[in-house]
Amino acid sequence: MSCGQKDRPKHRQQSFDLLVIGGGSGGLACAKEAAQLGKKVAVADYVEPSPRGTKWGLGGTCVNVGCIPKKLMHQAALLGGMIRDAHHYGWEVAQPVQHNW
Repeated sequence: MSCGQKDRPKHRQQSFDLLVIGGGSGGLACAKEAAQLGKKVAVADYVEPSPRGTKWGLGGTCVNVGCIPKKLMHQAALLGGMIRDAHHYGWEVAQPVQHNW
């Protein structure tokens, strides 16, 4: 018996046309496309919790802690710079602009 196996509920056997390993952007796109083509699809994705609490479900690294959050932070920084420089382009923006996540 492997580690943790005794705690798992017993399920009936199932069969799938496709098993996608990884629920990141690519894995979910693949699973969605296969399902739209009428295939029975399963997605396996898991992230081991860390002492820092890193734990997420579907979406993978990109969506949860990588590309997408980075793009949000980058866009917020760009927007802050644009607001700061807006007066150079004729915009009247009260300074300093308050920001609160």
